[in-house]
Amino acid sequence: MQAPLAEALRGSQASALILDFKTGRLLGEVRDTRRGTPGSSLKPLVLDYALRHHIVNSNTEVLCKRDLHVGSRYLPCTHPGDAIVFDAEAGLAESCNTYFADLAKRFSPENLEDALRQSGIPHDPHELATVEGRELVVLGLKGGMISPLQLARAYRQMALGLTADSPVALGLADSVKYGMANAAALPGVTILGKTGTASNAGEQWTHGWFAGYLPGRLVLVVFVPHGDGGTAALLAHTFFLELQRHEAPR
Repeated sequence: MQAPLAEALRGSQASALILDFKTGRLLGEVRDTRRGTPGSSLKPLVLDYALRHHIVNSNTEVLCKRDLHVGSRYLPCTHPGDAIVFDAEAGLAESCNTYFADLAKRFSPENLEDALRQSGIPHDPHELATVEGRELVVLGLKGGMISPLQLARAYRQMALGLTADSPVALGLADSVKYGMANAAALPGVTILGKTGTASNAGEQWTHGWFAGYLPGRLVLVVFVPHGDGGTAALLAHTFFLELQRHEAPR
């Protein structure tokens, strides 16, 4: 896996790594030393916990008016305007900030801390004391800084517990098919994934994430230090293309 990964990231400043889906063994890495706030890449991990602990169910719906404010921060949704009511699967596929801000309000500080701890996500418990703090943490905009390896391990752990028809698995598949992670899509390849865009405290620029997996085979995380989730997803797409090329019969 190292060769196609290195080729996919050639000329970029991105970091990335690959884990074996079944064993968790590291299969390839490029510059895995950076950390950043997770942005929307955190959403499936929190949603999975909420569904497993009956904080919401798959049919819980949220009306989205696309104009979310959390404290002094304006966090408008960027999904298509014709989608206004979201359940768990659609909310994840379209990365609806309003859906996940509503989800955050349903968490107690203790529940959210447990969700982050179970996923191995670094966090500051003090950030969870207020509703506003929990909203920003669930949206991946505040709280602990995460490394590509930590995020990859969290996704692998989550994926191992998902059934193919779970809202999280379907939402991640839809995210690649038509949602925010669509730039990673490759015809004929089943990819489940999520993007994220955020800024670290004190930085004016954004960074981008793609985190996803090929079921039963590998987990991939890409981190772009100056960019966004779409750029990270496009690099993931390039990796999947390179992987196909390397594995094609000669």
